[in-house]
Amino acid sequence: MTRPSIVFRGDASHAIGYGHLARLCALIEELDPGLEPVALFGGDSTVAAWARGNGVTAELRPEARPWTTAEVLAAAGAPGVRAVVIDGPRLAADLAPALDERGLRAVLIDDSGDCALPADVIVNHNFHAPALAAPYPHARLRLLGRRYLLLRRTIRRYPRGACRPVDGARLRVVVTFGASDPVGATARTLRLLPADRPLAVTVVAGPGFRDHAELALAAAVAVASGHTVEIVQAPDDLGALFVAADAAICAAGGTLGELAYLGCPALAFAIVPDQLLPVRAQVRRGLIAGGRTWSDTPDDLVRAELFAFLTGGQRRRIQRQRALATADGNGARRVLAEALA
Repeated sequence: MTRPSIVFRGDASHAIGYGHLARLCALIEELDPGLEPVALFGGDSTVAAWARGNGVTAELRPEARPWTTAEVLAAAGAPGVRAVVIDGPRLAADLAPALDERGLRAVLIDDSGDCALPADVIVNHNFHAPALAAPYPHARLRLLGRRYLLLRRTIRRYPRGACRPVDGARLRVVVTFGASDPVGATARTLRLLPADRPLAVTVVAGPGFRDHAELALAAAVAVASGHTVEIVQAPDDLGALFVAADAAICAAGGTLGELAYLGCPALAFAIVPDQLLPVRAQVRRGLIAGGRTWSDTPDDLVRAELFAFLTGGQRRRIQRQRALATADGNGARRVLAEALA
Protein backbone atom coordinates (compact mmCIF):
# COMPACT_ATOMS: atom_id res chain seq x y z
CA MET A 1 0.00 0.00 0.00
CA THR A 2 1.30 3.46 -0.92
CA ARG A 3 1.96 5.66 2.08
CA PRO A 4 0.10 9.03 1.95
CA SER A 5 2.47 11.94 1.39
CA ILE A 6 2.71 15.71 0.96
CA VAL A 7 5.10 17.41 -1.45
CA PHE A 8 6.94 20.52 -0.18
CA ARG A 9 8.64 22.85 -2.67
CA GLY A 10 10.91 25.73 -1.67
CA ASP A 11 14.31 27.32 -2.28
CA ALA A 12 16.92 29.15 -0.19
CA SER A 13 20.09 31.10 -0.91
CA HIS A 14 22.12 34.10 0.19
CA ALA A 15 19.98 36.34 -2.02
CA ILE A 16 16.51 35.15 -0.98
CA GLY A 17 17.24 33.98 2.56
CA TYR A 18 15.95 30.90 4.34
CA GLY A 19 12.48 32.02 5.40
CA HIS A 20 10.72 29.93 2.74
CA LEU A 21 12.38 26.72 3.92
CA ALA A 22 11.91 27.61 7.58
CA ARG A 23 8.14 27.77 7.15
CA LEU A 24 8.05 24.51 5.23
CA CYS A 25 10.17 22.96 7.97
CA ALA A 26 7.63 24.08 10.59
CA LEU A 27 4.90 22.19 8.72
CA ILE A 28 7.03 19.11 8.10
CA GLU A 29 7.78 18.86 11.82
CA GLU A 30 4.04 18.77 12.62
CA LEU A 31 2.98 16.18 10.06
CA ASP A 32 0.94 13.28 11.31
CA PRO A 33 3.14 10.14 11.51
CA GLY A 34 0.99 8.60 8.80
CA LEU A 35 2.01 11.26 6.28
CA GLU A 36 5.39 11.21 4.55
CA PRO A 37 7.02 14.53 3.56
CA VAL A 38 8.54 14.75 0.09
CA ALA A 39 10.77 17.84 0.35
CA LEU A 40 11.97 19.19 -3.00
CA PHE A 41 14.41 21.93 -1.99
CA GLY A 42 16.82 23.96 -4.07
CA GLY A 43 19.39 26.70 -3.68
CA ASP A 44 23.03 27.28 -2.95
CA SER A 45 25.61 25.05 -1.27
CA THR A 46 24.44 25.81 2.29
CA VAL A 47 20.96 24.32 1.87
CA ALA A 48 21.98 20.71 2.49
CA ALA A 49 23.61 21.55 5.83
CA TRP A 50 20.62 23.69 6.83
CA ALA A 51 18.18 20.87 6.06
CA ARG A 52 20.21 18.33 8.03
CA GLY A 53 20.50 20.71 10.96
CA ASN A 54 16.73 21.09 11.03
CA GLY A 55 16.09 17.36 10.77
CA VAL A 56 14.59 17.49 7.28
CA THR A 57 15.32 14.79 4.75
CA ALA A 58 15.13 16.57 1.42
CA GLU A 59 15.83 15.96 -2.25
CA LEU A 60 18.17 18.83 -3.10
CA ARG A 61 18.95 20.61 -6.34
CA PRO A 62 21.63 23.28 -6.89
CA GLU A 63 20.76 26.69 -8.32
CA ALA A 64 22.35 25.72 -11.63
CA ARG A 65 19.99 22.75 -12.05
CA PRO A 66 16.65 23.68 -10.43
CA TRP A 67 13.59 21.52 -10.14
CA THR A 68 11.51 21.77 -13.31
CA THR A 69 7.75 22.20 -13.34
CA ALA A 70 7.43 18.81 -15.01
CA GLU A 71 9.43 17.12 -12.24
CA VAL A 72 7.35 18.71 -9.49
CA LEU A 73 4.13 17.77 -11.28
CA ALA A 74 5.35 14.20 -11.58
CA ALA A 75 5.99 14.09 -7.84
CA ALA A 76 2.60 15.70 -7.16
CA GLY A 77 0.79 13.19 -9.33
CA ALA A 78 2.32 10.13 -7.65
CA PRO A 79 -0.04 7.75 -5.83
CA GLY A 80 -0.87 8.81 -2.29
CA VAL A 81 0.04 12.52 -2.62
CA ARG A 82 -2.57 14.60 -0.78
CA ALA A 83 -1.24 18.11 -1.47
CA VAL A 84 1.64 20.23 -2.73
CA VAL A 85 2.84 23.02 -0.41
CA ILE A 86 4.73 25.82 -2.20
CA ASP A 87 6.64 28.67 -0.56
CA GLY A 88 8.05 31.35 -2.86
CA PRO A 89 6.31 33.69 -5.33
CA ARG A 90 8.26 32.60 -8.40
CA LEU A 91 7.67 28.94 -7.64
CA ALA A 92 3.96 29.55 -7.03
CA ALA A 93 3.61 31.41 -10.34
CA ASP A 94 5.14 28.46 -12.19
CA LEU A 95 3.37 25.65 -10.36
CA ALA A 96 -0.04 26.80 -9.15
CA PRO A 97 -1.78 27.05 -12.58
CA ALA A 98 -0.42 23.66 -13.65
CA LEU A 99 -1.53 22.00 -10.41
CA ASP A 100 -4.98 23.59 -10.70
CA GLU A 101 -5.33 22.38 -14.29
CA ARG A 102 -4.66 18.82 -13.14
CA GLY A 103 -6.98 19.05 -10.16
CA LEU A 104 -4.14 18.64 -7.65
CA ARG A 105 -4.43 20.33 -4.25
CA ALA A 106 -2.09 23.31 -3.88
CA VAL A 107 -1.26 25.13 -0.65
CA LEU A 108 0.54 28.44 -1.27
CA ILE A 109 2.45 30.22 1.50
CA ASP A 110 2.53 33.91 0.66
CA ASP A 111 4.04 37.13 2.06
CA SER A 112 3.12 39.61 -0.62
CA GLY A 113 -0.57 40.02 0.19
CA ASP A 114 -1.28 40.10 -3.53
CA CYS A 115 -1.67 36.68 -5.12
CA ALA A 116 -4.35 36.03 -7.72
CA LEU A 117 -3.15 32.50 -8.49
CA PRO A 118 -5.55 29.58 -8.23
CA ALA A 119 -5.04 27.64 -5.01
CA ASP A 120 -6.96 25.41 -2.67
CA VAL A 121 -5.36 27.19 0.29
CA ILE A 122 -3.47 30.45 0.80
CA VAL A 123 -1.46 30.79 4.03
CA ASN A 124 -0.18 34.23 5.06
CA HIS A 125 0.94 34.14 8.68
CA ASN A 126 1.91 37.82 8.90
CA PHE A 127 0.36 39.98 11.62
CA HIS A 128 -1.48 42.24 9.15
CA ALA A 129 -2.79 39.41 6.96
CA PRO A 130 -6.39 39.12 8.29
CA ALA A 131 -7.21 42.28 6.33
CA LEU A 132 -6.00 40.74 3.07
CA ALA A 133 -8.83 38.43 2.00
CA ALA A 134 -9.63 40.45 -1.15
CA PRO A 135 -6.12 40.19 -2.71
CA TYR A 136 -6.56 36.39 -2.80
CA PRO A 137 -9.58 36.18 -5.11
CA HIS A 138 -9.06 32.61 -6.34
CA ALA A 139 -8.17 30.91 -3.07
CA ARG A 140 -10.76 28.45 -1.84
CA LEU A 141 -9.54 28.75 1.75
CA ARG A 142 -7.58 31.64 3.29
CA LEU A 143 -5.58 31.04 6.47
CA LEU A 144 -4.48 34.53 7.45
CA GLY A 145 -2.70 36.07 10.43
CA ARG A 146 -0.69 34.95 13.43
CA ARG A 147 -3.24 32.31 14.30
CA TYR A 148 -1.36 30.41 11.57
CA LEU A 149 2.16 31.50 12.54
CA LEU A 150 4.64 28.89 11.28
CA LEU A 151 7.28 28.36 13.95
CA ARG A 152 10.01 25.73 13.83
CA ARG A 153 10.58 23.31 16.68
CA THR A 154 13.87 25.04 17.55
CA ILE A 155 11.65 27.91 18.73
CA ARG A 156 8.63 25.93 20.00
CA ARG A 157 10.79 23.72 22.21
CA TYR A 158 10.68 26.66 24.62
CA PRO A 159 7.46 27.64 26.42
CA ARG A 160 5.58 30.66 25.20
CA GLY A 161 6.99 33.74 26.93
CA ALA A 162 10.18 31.93 27.98
CA CYS A 163 12.24 35.09 27.43
CA ARG A 164 12.15 37.18 30.63
CA PRO A 165 13.91 40.48 29.81
CA VAL A 166 15.45 42.66 32.48
CA ASP A 167 16.68 46.23 32.22
CA GLY A 168 20.11 45.77 33.76
CA ALA A 169 23.25 47.86 33.57
CA ARG A 170 24.43 45.98 30.44
CA LEU A 171 21.50 45.02 28.28
CA ARG A 172 21.76 41.62 26.54
CA VAL A 173 20.90 42.20 22.86
CA VAL A 174 20.68 39.77 19.93
CA VAL A 175 21.34 41.21 16.47
CA THR A 176 20.05 39.09 13.58
CA PHE A 177 19.07 39.98 10.04
CA GLY A 178 18.00 36.59 8.79
CA ALA A 179 19.96 33.58 7.66
CA SER A 180 21.95 35.49 5.03
CA ASP A 181 21.64 39.28 5.59
CA PRO A 182 22.00 40.17 1.90
CA VAL A 183 21.93 43.92 2.66
CA GLY A 184 24.79 44.07 5.19
CA ALA A 185 22.55 45.26 8.01
CA THR A 186 24.33 43.33 10.76
CA ALA A 187 27.66 45.08 10.34
CA ARG A 188 26.05 48.50 9.92
CA THR A 189 24.04 48.02 13.11
CA LEU A 190 27.18 47.21 15.11
CA ARG A 191 28.92 50.32 13.82
CA LEU A 192 25.95 52.50 14.85
CA LEU A 193 25.30 51.16 18.35
CA PRO A 194 25.20 54.13 20.75
CA ALA A 195 27.99 54.29 23.30
CA ASP A 196 25.58 55.79 25.85
CA ARG A 197 24.04 52.38 26.63
CA PRO A 198 26.60 49.57 27.17
CA LEU A 199 25.44 46.28 25.70
CA ALA A 200 26.32 42.61 25.72
CA VAL A 201 25.71 41.88 22.05
CA THR A 202 25.21 38.44 20.52
CA VAL A 203 25.46 38.59 16.74
CA VAL A 204 23.87 35.81 14.70
CA ALA A 205 25.61 35.11 11.38
CA GLY A 206 23.26 32.64 9.74
CA PRO A 207 24.12 29.76 7.39
CA GLY A 208 24.00 32.00 4.31
CA PHE A 209 25.98 34.87 5.81
CA ARG A 210 29.06 35.90 3.78
CA ASP A 211 30.46 39.25 4.92
CA HIS A 212 32.60 37.91 7.76
CA ALA A 213 35.51 40.33 7.28
CA GLU A 214 33.20 43.35 7.34
CA LEU A 215 31.42 41.95 10.38
CA ALA A 216 34.69 41.54 12.26
CA LEU A 217 35.60 45.17 11.56
CA ALA A 218 32.19 46.36 12.72
CA ALA A 219 32.45 44.27 15.89
CA ALA A 220 35.74 46.00 16.68
CA VAL A 221 34.03 49.38 16.35
CA ALA A 222 31.29 48.26 18.76
CA VAL A 223 33.84 47.00 21.29
CA ALA A 224 35.69 50.32 21.07
CA SER A 225 32.38 52.02 21.94
CA GLY A 226 32.15 50.03 25.17
CA HIS A 227 30.07 47.03 24.13
CA THR A 228 30.93 43.34 24.32
CA VAL A 229 30.34 41.34 21.14
CA GLU A 230 30.00 37.60 20.56
CA ILE A 231 29.52 36.35 17.00
CA VAL A 232 27.65 33.05 16.71
CA GLN A 233 27.86 31.31 13.34
CA ALA A 234 24.76 29.36 12.21
CA PRO A 235 23.59 28.45 15.73
CA ASP A 236 21.92 25.07 16.22
CA ASP A 237 19.59 26.50 18.88
CA LEU A 238 18.50 29.98 17.87
CA GLY A 239 15.68 29.88 20.40
CA ALA A 240 18.19 29.67 23.27
CA LEU A 241 19.79 32.94 22.15
CA PHE A 242 16.42 34.69 22.02
CA VAL A 243 15.34 33.34 25.40
CA ALA A 244 18.56 34.61 27.02
CA ALA A 245 18.24 38.11 25.55
CA ASP A 246 16.68 41.29 26.91
CA ALA A 247 16.00 42.69 23.44
CA ALA A 248 16.57 42.00 19.74
CA ILE A 249 17.48 44.11 16.71
CA CYS A 250 16.39 42.37 13.54
CA ALA A 251 14.85 42.28 10.09
CA ALA A 252 11.07 42.37 9.80
CA GLY A 253 10.48 38.85 8.51
CA GLY A 254 9.65 35.60 10.26
CA THR A 255 12.01 36.40 13.13
CA LEU A 256 9.42 38.80 14.52
CA GLY A 257 6.96 35.95 14.99
CA GLU A 258 9.60 33.91 16.78
CA LEU A 259 10.46 36.80 19.09
CA ALA A 260 6.76 37.49 19.77
CA TYR A 261 6.17 33.86 20.81
CA LEU A 262 9.20 33.82 23.12
CA GLY A 263 8.51 37.28 24.54
CA CYS A 264 11.66 39.09 23.40
CA PRO A 265 11.05 42.79 22.58
CA ALA A 266 12.24 43.82 19.12
CA LEU A 267 13.39 46.75 17.04
CA ALA A 268 12.86 45.81 13.40
CA PHE A 269 13.68 47.20 9.97
CA ALA A 270 12.24 46.12 6.62
CA ILE A 271 15.15 44.87 4.51
CA VAL A 272 13.01 43.68 1.55
CA PRO A 273 9.78 45.19 0.15
CA ASP A 274 7.38 42.49 1.37
CA GLN A 275 8.41 43.19 4.98
CA LEU A 276 7.24 46.81 4.93
CA LEU A 277 3.47 46.37 5.41
CA PRO A 278 3.82 43.76 8.18
CA VAL A 279 6.38 45.76 10.14
CA ARG A 280 4.41 48.99 9.94
CA ALA A 281 1.25 47.24 11.08
CA GLN A 282 3.08 45.89 14.11
CA VAL A 283 4.53 49.30 14.96
CA ARG A 284 1.06 50.89 14.73
CA ARG A 285 -0.32 48.31 17.17
CA GLY A 286 2.57 48.82 19.57
CA LEU A 287 4.04 45.30 19.21
CA ILE A 288 7.54 46.37 18.18
CA ALA A 289 9.76 49.41 17.69
CA GLY A 290 11.14 50.66 14.38
CA GLY A 291 9.27 50.00 11.15
CA ARG A 292 11.56 51.88 8.81
CA THR A 293 12.95 50.71 5.48
CA TRP A 294 16.60 49.81 6.03
CA SER A 295 17.97 51.05 2.71
CA ASP A 296 16.21 54.42 2.97
CA THR A 297 17.15 55.22 6.58
CA PRO A 298 20.30 57.34 7.05
CA ASP A 299 22.85 56.49 9.71
CA ASP A 300 21.85 59.27 12.10
CA LEU A 301 18.24 58.11 12.08
CA VAL A 302 19.22 54.45 12.58
CA ARG A 303 21.37 55.54 15.51
CA ALA A 304 18.45 57.52 16.98
CA GLU A 305 16.11 54.53 16.62
CA LEU A 306 18.65 52.31 18.37
CA PHE A 307 19.11 54.76 21.23
CA ALA A 308 15.37 55.23 21.79
CA PHE A 309 14.77 51.47 21.81
CA LEU A 310 17.72 50.53 24.00
CA THR A 311 16.99 53.20 26.61
CA GLY A 312 13.20 52.74 26.63
CA GLY A 313 12.77 49.93 29.13
CA GLN A 314 9.11 50.61 29.94
CA ARG A 315 8.23 50.86 26.25
CA ARG A 316 9.93 47.53 25.57
CA ARG A 317 7.97 45.87 28.38
CA ILE A 318 4.66 47.08 26.92
CA GLN A 319 5.63 45.98 23.41
CA ARG A 320 6.64 42.56 24.72
CA GLN A 321 3.25 41.94 26.30
CA ARG A 322 1.35 43.06 23.21
CA ALA A 323 3.44 40.93 20.85
CA LEU A 324 3.29 37.89 23.13
CA ALA A 325 -0.50 37.99 23.06
CA THR A 326 -0.47 37.42 19.28
CA ALA A 327 1.47 34.14 19.13
CA ASP A 328 0.51 30.85 20.79
CA GLY A 329 2.80 28.44 18.91
CA ASN A 330 0.03 26.28 17.42
CA GLY A 331 -0.03 27.80 13.93
CA ALA A 332 1.58 24.92 12.03
CA ARG A 333 -0.87 22.42 13.54
CA ARG A 334 -3.79 24.62 12.55
CA VAL A 335 -2.56 25.00 8.99
CA LEU A 336 -2.22 21.24 8.52
CA ALA A 337 -5.56 20.49 10.16
CA GLU A 338 -7.49 23.05 8.09
CA ALA A 339 -5.59 22.80 4.79
CA LEU A 340 -5.84 19.01 4.63
CA ALA A 341 -9.40 18.69 5.92
